[in-house]
Amino acid sequence: MKPKIFVTQPIEESALRTLQAHLEVEVHPDVIQTISKEALLAGVPGKEYLLCRLGDQIDADVIAANPNLKLIATMATGSAGIDVQTATRFGIPVIARYVDPQFPERGVTYETADLTWALLMAVARRIVEGDRLTRAGIFPGPHSPYILGSQVHGRHIGIVGMGKIGRAMAKRARGFDMRISYYSTHRHPDVEQEFNASFLPFAELLAAADFVCMLPPATADTYHMIGERQLAMMKPTAFLINTSRGPVVDLQALIAALVRKQIAGAALDVYEGEPHPLFPQVLLDMPNVVMTPHMGSAVAEKRERMSNEIVAEVIAFLQGKQPALVFNPEVLGKG
Repeated sequence: MKPKIFVTQPIEESALRTLQAHLEVEVHPDVIQTISKEALLAGVPGKEYLLCRLGDQIDADVIAANPNLKLIATMATGSAGIDVQTATRFGIPVIARYVDPQFPERGVTYETADLTWALLMAVARRIVEGDRLTRAGIFPGPHSPYILGSQVHGRHIGIVGMGKIGRAMAKRARGFDMRISYYSTHRHPDVEQEFNASFLPFAELLAAADFVCMLPPATADTYHMIGERQLAMMKPTAFLINTSRGPVVDLQALIAALVRKQIAGAALDVYEGEPHPLFPQVLLDMPNVVMTPHMGSAVAEKRERMSNEIVAEVIAFLQGKQPALVFNPEVLGKG
């Protein structure tokens, strides 16, 4: 009999077929929301393998529901949401897709940068508002002052976090002849030379930029990196864009700043409280806020590649091969 695997959300057909050739597959069918703890507790027992996604909460209770799991695999490139310590205690390896840092196209760098840029453009030019007006039959005309947006070309962009996605954003901003500033834990002379970018202390960047793009890693140091004090430093005509992780921005402080018109608007793809964030109605009613449901990697071609990459890792493990990226290698060879 084939070993059994539980998959927490439908994956692409090509990857599913590969899994089915080697394992007996059960897929949680909900594509609308992240799997609940109750569904995990029901689906994990009796399986040898678990394949999850970014946002799934594989906590101690879920792992303890089947301590005989042979493998926990995630489509993400990190272990966020998985209790690796508990998995290690039960001798369960936790693996993920391996992305070679020399090849950023194999991660989600370009896809996330594209979405970040799309959000910037949408909130600045009031694209979502314009779409709603048109669908409602309201057509003010090409010269009407009814729905004026903000200039993007030639303005000042402040990029917080100069990793791969930050660099990709700088490249896009250069195409719009924007003045580029950045803040990072250390300076990047190559970025400054390639994009004519300027390093600024965080407070100075907030005060100067027309668009503040949050792209730092999620760490204890970046928790609520944007809060009441930082929002007060921004220009009333400035926009905040966050596509990093939700806890980087204090959402309640952001809502308060928007209510007070301290900044012009915000565009968000990530939120505190994921995978099931709760939004106050005042935020949902704000026309100057564009919100998307954590969809930085939601590109058909990329998801096809991502799902096949992690499935290949699962099959390789099944065949006794060493995983490329394992978060608790000390458990390998045990049992």
